[in-house]
Order: sequence, then C-alpha cells, then structure tokens
Amino acid sequence: MRKGKKGSKNKSLLLYVVLPVLIVGTLSSLALYFENPVIKKVQSKRTKVTIYPKLYSDSHITENAKITDKRFKQIVISNKKSNLANTINSIPKDTKVSTSSERENGTWLWTPIEYLTSAYTKTIISDAKKSGIKNIYLSIDSYLDIFSLPNGEEKDKKRKEFGDTIERFIRTARINGITVDAEAGWRNWAEKSNLYKPYAVLNYAQEYNRTRTEKFRGFQFDVEPYLLEEYQTDRGEVLYNLVDMVNQTVSLLEDSDLRLSVVIPEFYDGANDETPKFNYEGKTTYTVDHLLRVLDQRPGSSIIVMSYRNFSLGNDGSVEISQNEIDAGNNHRTKIIIAQETGDFQPPYITFYNTNHKYYKKQVGIINEKFSKEKSFGGIATHYVNAMLELK
Repeated sequence: MRKGKKGSKNKSLLLYVVLPVLIVGTLSSLALYFENPVIKKVQSKRTKVTIYPKLYSDSHITENAKITDKRFKQIVISNKKSNLANTINSIPKDTKVSTSSERENGTWLWTPIEYLTSAYTKTIISDAKKSGIKNIYLSIDSYLDIFSLPNGEEKDKKRKEFGDTIERFIRTARINGITVDAEAGWRNWAEKSNLYKPYAVLNYAQEYNRTRTEKFRGFQFDVEPYLLEEYQTDRGEVLYNLVDMVNQTVSLLEDSDLRLSVVIPEFYDGANDETPKFNYEGKTTYTVDHLLRVLDQRPGSSIIVMSYRNFSLGNDGSVEISQNEIDAGNNHRTKIIIAQETGDFQPPYITFYNTNHKYYKKQVGIINEKFSKEKSFGGIATHYVNAMLELK
C-alpha cells in the first residue's frame, strides 16, 4: 500500500514538474512560429509563385490618374526619340544632374498633396528621420486633377497652392537631411491613349524645379502594366510600351536637373518565364535589360526592384530574387535599389507587416551586406513610410 502511494506521489510530482515545462516549451515554439516569418516559410514548404505587386497607390490614387480623358488622349506631348544606339556608350559631361555615391535609404509617401498640412509634414519627416530614412518619394499624381481643369483663375490658384505645399514639404525634408523625389504612375500610363498623363506630370515636376527654390532631387515612375488585362494576351507589346515611355522620358529630361528612377517587379528579368524577350531599338532581351540600356543615357538613374519577401536568405528570399537584376546592373551605369514591403498585403510572406522593427532591420541589413560589394547595388527602399513607422 505504501509503495503504491509512493509511486503515485512520484508520478504526481513528475507531472507537476514536467508538464509545465512541456506546456511552456510548446507555447514558446508556437510563439516563435507565429512571430518569425522565416519559420513559417520553412514549415509550410511554400512553392515558388509569381507575385503581382499591387501598391498602396491603387487604393488612394486620384480618379484622373486612372481614367482616359478623351480631351487629352490624342495629344502628342513628344514624338522625339533618343538615339539610343549612339548614346548608350557615352554620358554627357555637361549634365545638370547631381550624382552621389551614397546608398539609398528611401520610402514612399502616398498622402495626397492637399493633406500635407504643416503639422503632418513635420511629424512624418521627423519620424522618418529617426528611422534613418534619407529619401522620400512623394506622390504627385493628384496634379492631374489640376491639369484637367479649364484654364483660368481657379486652375492657376490651385496650381500655386499645390506648388506651395510641395515646397514647404521639401524645405522641411531638406532641413532634416532628407531628399524628395516626385513620384507618379498607374498601370495604364504607358498605353498610347494615356501618355498625356505621365508627360503632363513630368512637365509639372520640371517646371516646378525651374521656378522654385526648394527642388525635387528626382522623378520616379511607378507604372504597373502587368496589372492590365492586355498583359495576359500580349505581354511583349505592353512591356514594349513601358520601355518606350521611359525612353521618351529620358529625352524630355534632356535639359532637366532631375534624376530618373523606375519601379519594377522582380520578374522583369524573365524569371519563372513570366515575361518574354522582345525587340526594342535593335536589341532583343528582357524588360530589365532594355530599361538599363535606356536609363544609362541619363546619369544618376536607378531601377527600384520590388523584391518583396519578409526573409532575405534562402530559396525565393529577397537576395535570391534580386540577384539577376544586380548581375545585369553590374554591366551598366544605372543603380539597382532593392525595395521591401511593410504594408498589410497578401500573401503574408511578401511583407514585414505583423513582424517587428528589429526583425525588419535585421533582414534589410542582410540585403545590404550581401550586395555591398556589387557595383550596381544602390541601396534600399521601403514601401511605405506610414506602415514602416508602425512596426513595433
């Protein structure tokens, strides 16, 4: 009887000691699983798929940036073609564009210009500075609301207010050691009936810099033609139109002090057979190679690759899916900037949303380290500033 009682007591003691340990261990493992996206990736054994990034701009962009206004679609802003074959191996020595060897640490700000109050501007720039941001890409798509107005006093008034707000924002950013690029674009902007939109916004940015004291550092196109229905039936033509728009832009910027950057997804290198090779001005290759060749005509240019993953190393990580662009860029003057996502987007493994700032900084640090010796590597861009600042 006593032996039985002693045995029962030992079993109870064992359960008392071991069970909590097992519970704690299990809970810790579960916590780590849910906290660390890398573990989730390994456990799920996710198969590699092509992700079509849909940027936050889709949810806020002005309607005039989307629609095709019949009043303007026949307007030819420029039919000037740069002589790509002759300029590809030379860069003008008298360029006005300022270049820097400092690596990018940029982010997007989608807040419409009309909502950039003085208080909001000071707060967002101050917080961005504390996070180490050096460059802000400011969306100016809403200029098209002014562009579409009838000529007159009201249009002139709104145009001035628009410029005054931008100048205040750039001044505040400059004081805090941050440069500002004008950003614009939507999926149909490279299509022939919509070319008035990119060139109208580009012309505004150029005029702004000519007439204002506080200036944009550069101009950025964020056009996502892979989201068009036409992309599924004729990818070559859709991508050709994109490259041609950028080439025309290089020509239009000939006398400007603006840098030029273009945002692209990571599959424009032909990865997963997602995009075809096509011929542009005598050369047949993938979109990223055409863009590098075109952008080389303009000093200080860059390509921002949306290498959206919340893990840097391993199969399908940010480093792996960026390597082709880095390798291609090593044969060109144009820099490659690697972009990361922090917003609330699906699928979960493309974003640092629901992770934490420490983990995000660690993964970005790995990208910087892995590509630090690559000639083409131009730094990091994070989409987007409000979401980035919310990481705990």
